[in-house]
Amino acid sequence: MPFTDSQNKALAAKLSAKYVKTRVKDGFTLSYIEGWHTIAEANRIFGFDGWNRETLKTNCICAAESNGKSSCSYSAQVRISVIAGGRTIHREGCGAGSGYGKTLGEAHENALKEAETDAMKRALSTFGNQFGLALYDKEQKCVRQSRSRQAGKPISWCIFSPDGRKIDEYKDPVDFCSIIKQHLEAIADCSKFMAFWKNNQEMVGKLREFLPDLKSEQGRHYGVILSTLYTTRLQEFAAKKSETPETIKGECSVSVGEEETADDKTANALSPNPIVPTSPRAHCTKPIPPHCKRIRNKEHLRFVASQSCLICGRTPSHAHHIKFAQPRAMGRKVSDEWAVPLCYIHHRALHDRGDEKAWWDQNKIDPIKEADRLWSESQNGATVIVGS
Repeated sequence: MPFTDSQNKALAAKLSAKYVKTRVKDGFTLSYIEGWHTIAEANRIFGFDGWNRETLKTNCICAAESNGKSSCSYSAQVRISVIAGGRTIHREGCGAGSGYGKTLGEAHENALKEAETDAMKRALSTFGNQFGLALYDKEQKCVRQSRSRQAGKPISWCIFSPDGRKIDEYKDPVDFCSIIKQHLEAIADCSKFMAFWKNNQEMVGKLREFLPDLKSEQGRHYGVILSTLYTTRLQEFAAKKSETPETIKGECSVSVGEEETADDKTANALSPNPIVPTSPRAHCTKPIPPHCKRIRNKEHLRFVASQSCLICGRTPSHAHHIKFAQPRAMGRKVSDEWAVPLCYIHHRALHDRGDEKAWWDQNKIDPIKEADRLWSESQNGATVIVGS
């Protein structure tokens, strides 16, 4: 046998799942290993001077320029030569690649590199599992999962109704995401919508945990797409539910800043999404004066923290106090009623940004309106305790 025992053992070993990537194309989930890993494995098993790659042929299939962008496609034929036991073993493979760039030269370069890498991987795959042969088996029996990941990874992807019943089950995570998306777009009742997400959020979270490379052609992870859709629709429900604050008997106003100037009022009136500085509190026992006493309510903060992040829909969340909801006070946070849920990542991102108003505007969310909604849901007629 030309290969040594250690080489044969390495070639026959299972491929580690941590090197397997996935992408979605035309509705199908494709598994692959990256080019750098293929070269690294060839160096490890055959030796740095024990193999060679030779490009035999390349062919430009098409090239075009449109709207200042260039694109082209290439096919390539590559030969892999491996020295083993005094013999040279040759394997060949063909591949194709597409490239895009600001210039036609950049597009040609990207397409040619992709085609050559694809052809190289196909040629090397004939040597065994470590070079991607294991991925041609649909069940991937020769892909080795880590024990910790294998223990928690779903065998199938289940969908639950708003009342907690299992209604669908899918082997393909792409099918699972497609049906979840359809449900999120179709449910018209807010309470049922939130219940549906709550029952399926854990399974959506496992997409990112176990399939970090399950991304669309635009590079967005499917879990993020679903979370964003949930947040967007939740904002739509909130917008329909919210009304322009009016002065009614028994309500109290809460000052959220300095008195508006005439220019401020004009700008706010012209804004497509004006932030209302005062909010009705029909359940308040007494009005809060404009010098802004702070309300402290630990139960409400726990309620806010139990909600999904306003940006991505993940849990758990932190109860973030909106700094511009009230005038600054030495060593004191704003009232607990002006708190909204943010996951650790987006909570950190907001503080890193510094300009909180600009950050919320960038994410197209009105935090004042969201805080007002959460406070109304949390209190539900409860007596408000006002602290100094």
